[in-house]
Amino acid sequence: MSDNIYGDLVCTEEGYRTCDLYLAAFFATSGCQIKSTTRDAKKVFFFFENLEIIERLKKDYYLRQSKIDALSYADNVKSLKSLCASILSNVIKKI
Repeated sequence: MSDNIYGDLVCTEEGYRTCDLYLAAFFATSGCQIKSTTRDAKKVFFFFENLEIIERLKKDYYLRQSKIDALSYADNVKSLKSLCASILSNVIKKI
């Protein structure tokens, strides 16, 4: 099966992948659990389970129609930024 790409969100048989930190924080704030992360030289990718709700959340996010707690979203953004910095600094140290 080929990947279905929607902007920064890629749908595969294993689930959804995005390098969009804000979209990942939105999914996490909406109750979707991050399954794993990977990185390349410059980006961190967040993986989510292949859940039907992701498609609806993606639509709400891009249409600016979602209703989530702003403070929880901000906390998730900060946490994911910290995680990205940690992951990417490990890449620099290994080079």
